[in-house]
Amino acid sequence: MHHFSAIRRAVEQLTVPDYRVSDAVDARQELDLRIGAAFTRFQTLRLRRVFPNVLSNQLISYGSCQFPTLGFVVERFREVDRFIPEPFWRIVITAERDGKAVDFQWKRGRLFDQDCCRAYYEHILENRYGQIVEVTKHPKSKWRPVAMHTVELEKLATRKLRIGAKAAMHLAERLYTQGYISYPRTETNIFPANMDLAGLVRTQTQDNRWAAFASRVLESGIHPRNGKSTDKAHPPIHPLKLGSNLQGDEARLYELVTRHFLACVSADAQGAETIVRLCIGKPSIPGPQSGAQVNLLSPEDGEMFEAKGLVILQPNYLDVYIYDRWVERDMPAFTLGDWILPINIESSLFPDFACMSLRIVALNLQMVPGQTSPPPLLTEADLISLMDRHGIGTDSTHADHIETIKQRLYVGLEQAKFLVPGQLGMGLVEGYDAMGFDMSKPYLRAELEADLRLICDGHKTKDEVLRHHLAKYRNLFQRVVANATLLDQSLAVRLEQTAEDVSTLPGSVGETFSFIGSQQAAASQNIASCPSCSRAVSLRQRRTQTQQPLSEISHNSPSLGSPGEHVDSARPTSWFLSCSGYPLCCYAVWFPDSVLSVRVACGPDGPLYCSRCSSIYAPSTQGSERAPGPLKLAFRLRRNLRLPNGYHQDDPNKEYITCVFCDHDVQNALGIRINVVPPSTNQRSAQPSSPRISGPPATTRPSAVRRLSPARRPPSHPSTPFSSSTSSGSRSFTSAAGAMVSSRFPNHVASSFPSLVDFQPSTVNRDLSTVSESDQDAIVCNCGVQALLLTVKKVGPNQGRLFYRCGGGSTSSCDFFQWKTPTDSLGPLASSTQTPQLMPPSGDRQSWRASWSPAPTGYANVGPLSTSDDGPGTSSGFGTSTSGGTVVLCRCGDPAKLLRVTKATANQGREFYACPNSRPGADTGSSTGCNFFLWADSAVGSQPPMGWHSSANPQSSSRGRRQGRSGGSTSAESGVSLGHVPMWPPPASSGLRGSTSNTGTRYPLGTTRSRLRSSQATTRRCGLCGETGHTRPRCPRNNTLN
Repeated sequence: MHHFSAIRRAVEQLTVPDYRVSDAVDARQELDLRIGAAFTRFQTLRLRRVFPNVLSNQLISYGSCQFPTLGFVVERFREVDRFIPEPFWRIVITAERDGKAVDFQWKRGRLFDQDCCRAYYEHILENRYGQIVEVTKHPKSKWRPVAMHTVELEKLATRKLRIGAKAAMHLAERLYTQGYISYPRTETNIFPANMDLAGLVRTQTQDNRWAAFASRVLESGIHPRNGKSTDKAHPPIHPLKLGSNLQGDEARLYELVTRHFLACVSADAQGAETIVRLCIGKPSIPGPQSGAQVNLLSPEDGEMFEAKGLVILQPNYLDVYIYDRWVERDMPAFTLGDWILPINIESSLFPDFACMSLRIVALNLQMVPGQTSPPPLLTEADLISLMDRHGIGTDSTHADHIETIKQRLYVGLEQAKFLVPGQLGMGLVEGYDAMGFDMSKPYLRAELEADLRLICDGHKTKDEVLRHHLAKYRNLFQRVVANATLLDQSLAVRLEQTAEDVSTLPGSVGETFSFIGSQQAAASQNIASCPSCSRAVSLRQRRTQTQQPLSEISHNSPSLGSPGEHVDSARPTSWFLSCSGYPLCCYAVWFPDSVLSVRVACGPDGPLYCSRCSSIYAPSTQGSERAPGPLKLAFRLRRNLRLPNGYHQDDPNKEYITCVFCDHDVQNALGIRINVVPPSTNQRSAQPSSPRISGPPATTRPSAVRRLSPARRPPSHPSTPFSSSTSSGSRSFTSAAGAMVSSRFPNHVASSFPSLVDFQPSTVNRDLSTVSESDQDAIVCNCGVQALLLTVKKVGPNQGRLFYRCGGGSTSSCDFFQWKTPTDSLGPLASSTQTPQLMPPSGDRQSWRASWSPAPTGYANVGPLSTSDDGPGTSSGFGTSTSGGTVVLCRCGDPAKLLRVTKATANQGREFYACPNSRPGADTGSSTGCNFFLWADSAVGSQPPMGWHSSANPQSSSRGRRQGRSGGSTSAESGVSLGHVPMWPPPASSGLRGSTSNTGTRYPLGTTRSRLRSSQATTRRCGLCGETGHTRPRCPRNNTLN
């Protein structure tokens, strides 16, 4: 019954509950909920709108304990980041005698003046005779650990076992529920006087790891070392039964608890310390003194040095507590009054001093340089100590607060040990600091905790504390909202993003608005009539939970408006046009990731209609009336993006207004394909036939951005009017139809953009005879400057291959990339980024045919098309052709393989083109091709090739980029999904902490991005054609392949 003594005692001694403690708990809960909800709602909903590219799916929480915890990490990071090393110098003397050496440390410590230190050094060199002026021996003890409470358990698990505080508490709770240890959430480090400690120690005598030590403790007596805190509820953490059958981290944590308990109830380690002081600086030895007493030198006679030695006499608790070390330091035998002479001095030279005690010692005198070092970054154990010292949270919530700021991406782990602030956390703290508020400091929370203790003591009431702190935080919240732009500016610097101006958007703080503006049209307004079923086509915004891992986002990611890396396959928000007859009619037009927002374009008199394509796409209005034409759309593109027609998104509020149904230039640039169905065939009900999907599917839309990259400079031709606008201010502009209309612009934003002079899309038909030599050689990037021709140097399948990249500077570069293929010799039209290439082969055709590989299993090898050298090539919808035949180039730039279907299917005998580097059934190892596919009988038609991505050479482009970049990743230790936030830790504000790589990406502490890793999610592919973005039932090839 002794196991239930505490329960029996509590039942037998029932008392009235302490309602003051209950009131304190209720006050804490109410304040934490109201304060956290208000600030979390404000931060999340505002910053999601201000930074839609990176924070659209991010929860940006606030807590009165979270932010001070984050503040500790930021403050230490600032100390390290701003630290400037300062050089210093010190003098060290090494004395060796009887085979033992000891270092005498200079009592002056270190000097920051080199000349001054050198003067002392040279003085000692000239006067190196010294005397032992003091020898002290005294006992030395190393204290055993105090009884363990929760904070100590978290700190020890983090420091000694390298287990995070959150994980350590989970393990401890599991051990508690299994009966191995006592309750792990306690503030008590004092063992009760009536606790049977001997019985607990006796239980551990059965464990071979510490059985002998436990037996010695029982023999010598149990003397626990207690602390000073108690919660009067639970005893210190201690083992209850043997844990020899435990494994893994549970066994390690149980061992820590048991060894700590046995060390606590044993005795301190005992040793003897010897301190020897040396005075050196005499040019000679003084003459002999009368009498037996020897005169000792004083500090005025020279420079003082000190050495310490340690001998461990009784290890005691160190025998079981393997987490502590006490290192012995040998000390030679020195006697008070001994003279220390250099090794090259012979005692025979001093016959008059035979009565004196002369010690011939080897002296090594050095002036050692050094420099000050910054404090180390915080570990979880250090952070828990700071939180406990300042009263942030309780012993049971410290680990939860740390885990929360890690999951919110406010902080992360560096070298799996040190806590560093993320860009998001750093920006939040800097934003509130710019407002002059101490929200990241522990003062506000410490004041709240002090008032809660006053409630427990009866000095304040619950209502008083609630009124006081709610009024304080209400005033603080109002000031934060009024100065929210300072928060936007700080985060814009850290996130390397342009802050959207949300001041003109309607709605309260709690409303999330799409970029529709205050115009009359809503996002779901009918844009046009479906060309397939005549139902309404509306503008929609798709939200998906697919997030880009932190490891794939770098400071140069295109998603951040900068040149470089891979763009994720799914954005948190996607714009598209969809038929209202879905799922019977699957007509859709997807816009690429470069389109940040879309709205219905409106003029002073209402929505703008396009009169060019009114006969086909005009939507129905009220009753049976039809609109004048489809509605025009206003696009807001990614910052600094240039369309091939010359439009430049140089202002975030600038909009591009056009009709997507008749604007072929925009269709080509954005990778949109509009299926035109004659009016006679429109007036039918939608049938569940093959879907009509325009543009890339959802999972491949980011590759449409690549369509904007390859651009050449054809000769000039008359421009076609386009338009741009912004959301406020009144100005006139020219629409795509050529009519002058009026719209709203902000006064500071220009409403015009470069005209289409000297521009022509790469897919426009053009006779090769009209291509000049300068046109053929001039390859320009999206910035409008001539691209650089480079060579792949990295060892791999593309080593030695030529490619073009952006020719702009490091501050204004784009993500342009293009392989230099043999088609370059045919001019700009031969390398269209929109379609596969058909060109006559050059050189020896026989050797070219012989170089082709055998056909894969199930496909017949047909061979290349017949070609002829007669006449110049002419252009077609898919490339150039000759009078004698064509050759299809895949997106790798290599001649595509002509194959024939031999399997018993509906397409048996049908010929098709495929990439020679990634054909189905190839057994050449890992595929490095582009998965190109094209039916031979549709090569010159309007049907695009199956599996055709909306970028030219997407595989090789991304592969070429990876060859010049190091692909690393970062993640929090928690392993949670990290969301759309740029990689942390943030770039250093000074050159002392960060280093810059070749690509301009900075890494803290000179480490590489490969030090932290996270897994990369795989994309689901169609089971029929192998492409992403759809499944087998909705595959466009479902009606052609069996």
